[in-house]
Amino acid sequence: MTIINCTLPFGVIRDINNYSKIINEILKYDITFNILKFSTGSNGVNLLLDVPEDKIKTITESLKENNVIVNKKGRVIVLDNCIDCGACISLCPTEALYFNGDFKLEYAYEKCIGCLLCLDSCPRYAIEEM
Repeated sequence: MTIINCTLPFGVIRDINNYSKIINEILKYDITFNILKFSTGSNGVNLLLDVPEDKIKTITESLKENNVIVNKKGRVIVLDNCIDCGACISLCPTEALYFNGDFKLEYAYEKCIGCLLCLDSCPRYAIEEM
C-alpha cells in the first residue's frame, strides 16, 4: 500500500454529494483503499489515502479528473525541541522515526513516505513539513 496526499478544494466540494461523487469514481474501479486522515485546512479538505501500489496511477488520474489536487509527498524534520516521547514513532507506518540505542529519536529521511501522520502527534510541535 502507498500513501496519497490530496486536497479537495472548497470550490469543488459544496455538499456531501460532491464527496460521494469523488469516492464513487474511485470505487467504480473496484479498488480497496483506506482513508487514514480527513482534515480541513484553509485550502480545502485534506485526505490521506492508503492505496494499493499498483493502483496509484488509476486513482490519481481519477482524482485529478474530479479537480482534486494530488499533493507532492511532504517530508518532515525533527527539530531541537523534541523531548523523545515517542508519540510520533507509534504512528509511523515505515519506521522512519525510531529510537536509537540511547532512546533518542532518530529520523531516517529515506524511509519517510510523507504521510505526515507524525505531525499532529507531537506535543511539542517538533516536527514540521518541509
